[in-house]
Parts: sequence; structure tokens; C-alpha cells
Amino acid sequence: MKHARKLASLLLALVMVFALATTAFAAGTGSITVDNPIAGQNYTAYKIFDVVYNDGQTAYSYTIDSDNEWFSAVQAFATEANGLTLTQVNGSTTYNVTTTTAFSAPDFAVALKAAVTGKTEGITLNVDNGKATATGLDLGYYFVTSSTGALANLTTTNPSATIHDKNDMPFGKTDDKVSAEVGETVNYAITGKVPDYTGFTTYTYKVTDTMSEGLTFQKGVKVTVGGADVTSACTITYDVDNNANKFTVSIPVKSYPIGAEILVTYSALVNENAVAKISKNSATLTYSNNPSTGEETTTNPVEETVYSSKIAIEKVEKLADGATETPKKLEGAEFVLYKEVTSEGSTATKQYYKWNDTDKKVEWVAEKDHADVKKTDVNGEASFDGLADGTYYLVETKAPAGYNQLDKPVKVEVHVGENAGAVTSDTQLTVTTTVKNQAGTLLPSTGGMGTTIFYVLGTVLVLGAVVLLVTKKRMSDANR
Repeated sequence: MKHARKLASLLLALVMVFALATTAFAAGTGSITVDNPIAGQNYTAYKIFDVVYNDGQTAYSYTIDSDNEWFSAVQAFATEANGLTLTQVNGSTTYNVTTTTAFSAPDFAVALKAAVTGKTEGITLNVDNGKATATGLDLGYYFVTSSTGALANLTTTNPSATIHDKNDMPFGKTDDKVSAEVGETVNYAITGKVPDYTGFTTYTYKVTDTMSEGLTFQKGVKVTVGGADVTSACTITYDVDNNANKFTVSIPVKSYPIGAEILVTYSALVNENAVAKISKNSATLTYSNNPSTGEETTTNPVEETVYSSKIAIEKVEKLADGATETPKKLEGAEFVLYKEVTSEGSTATKQYYKWNDTDKKVEWVAEKDHADVKKTDVNGEASFDGLADGTYYLVETKAPAGYNQLDKPVKVEVHVGENAGAVTSDTQLTVTTTVKNQAGTLLPSTGGMGTTIFYVLGTVLVLGAVVLLVTKKRMSDANR
């Protein structure tokens, strides 16, 4: 019985040791995770305060030791106005940390951010599977920054904490056309997401968009956040700076969940000012980046371009093989232009170019007689304007005076803007096609020389008959 009591006591002691060890491990380690690390950035966590909290995590006790490399920065911030107080514990090197309602975590983060240079006791967060994480941390109140210094989060490990990089500000722009006809609609989309506005009383999120004169803005901006239409909640301003092709839209991002997708859509018409010109549409984002000062940042512009090309005709005389002289420019040649259109389940049909001067746009008609006819000028030049990339055919309907009309269409390929970014100069948007005509030759006349011979022979015969009659009469008179 005596041995049994000793064994029971030993077992109880072991259980208590393991229990205490387990409690210490659970309460003494934590982790920090950045859920949206930016590529190429390094993240570092610095422990500012130690923390002890109860099992229910309803009471927290923060302390800092005077040999902590952050102590001087914290001490400088610890004023009544800033709502932070350091109280020394029984003359030791440990100080209790208490705060009032005046304490601002964003202001404290700004102060720590200014003091980060030279600090050596940081813990690097490891990036893996789209997360940046540090584990096995002593429990505490941590300051987390990135290699750009843009992220300045404060968090308590209890035992784990997840934070968001406030510098994660995606902003992009797309359109649905690279090249277009004059009169076509181009649809644009600006994308972003609701930023981390934690600690901000107000937050600016403003998109500004400007289009060049080759685009006519349709003033139909729509904004969605997380797929829901929030246009009515936004402030949209048109005609800024007397520019009809400029608008701004301010989105109240604090009303929506952090990380929700933002989509701004609108459209523009390609107008006659876009013929053989690069038409640009650029956008910028202005956003808050400092909760203490209200400081804002504006991104570099994101830009999309659209192109409208033209076919330029150069009409010249066809020279003999080996000729070295400059070919003559031919005036008065007439052309129509068509493209082949294939509908699903049908054969290709010809559609002819026609310019709608009322609506200032390109149209395509089925009848050749209704097509626009372009006539070459004294320089042998004519053009069809406002074309998208594609394959076209020139048909000569009338040749210059004295020249043979072409007996087949001239194929013209317009593919200058097929690849985004391929066009860097307006000159690339004019596709010049040289069309040559053979001069006609003078055919021999039928009835010129042959008729003359008959006239001459007839005259000779008549004269011969007259001479014969006169001679015969004289001979008769002599015989009498």
C-alpha cells in the first residue's frame, strides 16, 4: 500500500509536469501570416511588446523591457496626447504598457516605421503558397513591415494573427478591340479590389480616365464591387477640366469587404479623328496610404490603345520590263472596296464600303451600285478610311483615259494592329497599295488605205475611157 501511494504520487507529479509543459507551449508561441504578399517583397516582424492573456483571451497584459531595441522609440511616443503610458515595475527593467482612448494604432505604426532603420531583431516571414508566414513566435505585439516600408501593421499574436499588405493595390485596364472601324464601339474595363482600410477614418479611392480625341466617350460608367452594382453609391464627375472625354469616379470602399473585386466599365465610339491614328485611353488610381496624415498616392497611368487604318491607292502607269524612268501618276481611275463576310452556315458574300457622313461612320452595303466610288486625283491618289484589320479587295470600275481597266480585284491585307503593342507610330496605320495600268495601243484602221486604192484605180479607169473615146472619135473623123 505504501509503495502504491508513492507510485500514485509520482504519476500525479508527471501529469502535472506534462500539463504545465503543454500549457506553456500553447500559451507561449504564435504565428503571423500576411495573406497577400506582393511578389519580390520581403516581410519582417519585430516584437514591440510582450503579452500575456487569460485563457478566454479577454484580458491582455503588455510589457516592454528597457533593453528592447524599440524601447527608445516607444518611450518617445508614450505621451498623454498619444494615449500610451509606460510604468516601471518595482524598479526593474520591465515596464507595463497601458493605453487610453486617445491611442491610435495607425499613428503608432507611423512612429515605428520612422524608427525601423538599424533594427536587427526582426524575424523574416517565409513566402510559400501565396502566403508569408512566421511561426513559433513568442507571444507579443508585433510590428510588420515590407522591404519597401509600405506595410506597417501592428498585431497581437493570440496565438495567431493574419494581416493584409496595405500596399497591395492592383489596378488594371482592358478593352475588347485592338483595331476598329470608325463608328464602332470599344468597351473598356478597369479592375481593382477593395484595399485594406483598417485604421483609416476616411479612405480615398478615385479613378480618373482620359481618352484622346479619336474616341467619343459614351458617359455610361457602371461600377460593381463583388459583383453587385454600386454605381448609385459612387460619385461620378464628367467633363472635368472642360474635357468631354474625361471622367472621375470615387468609390466608397469602406462600405465594402476588404479584398472584394472592383470593376468599372464604360464605352467609347471610334470617331473620324481616329483615322490612321493611335487613339489612347489612360486611367490612374488615387488612393489613401497614410491613416494619420491623410496622404494620398496616385498610380502611374495604365493605358489601352485602339487603331483605325486606311488603304491608300497609288495609281501609276505600268512600264515595260527593265524601264528605269519614274512611272506616270494616273488621274481619273475609279475604285470601290469590298470585303467578304461569311455568316454561320452560309457562303461568303461581298459587302461594299460606304461612308455615312451623317453619323460619321463606316457602313457596308450589299449592292455595288450603292458603294462609295473613290477617284484618283492628279497625283494618282485616293483612299478608303476608317478600316479595322482585315482582308479587302479593290475593284477598278473605271480606268484612266487611254488605259486598260483591270480585269480582276486587287487584294489588300490590313493587319497592322493585330498584336497588342505592335503599332507604335501613326505611319504604320496607312497601308499603301500601288495599282498599275497598262496603256492602250493604237489599233490599225479598217478602210483607210484600201478605199484610197479603189478611188485611184477608178479615176485611172475613167480617164482611160475618156482618152479611148477621144482617140476613137478622131480616128473616125480622119477616115471620112
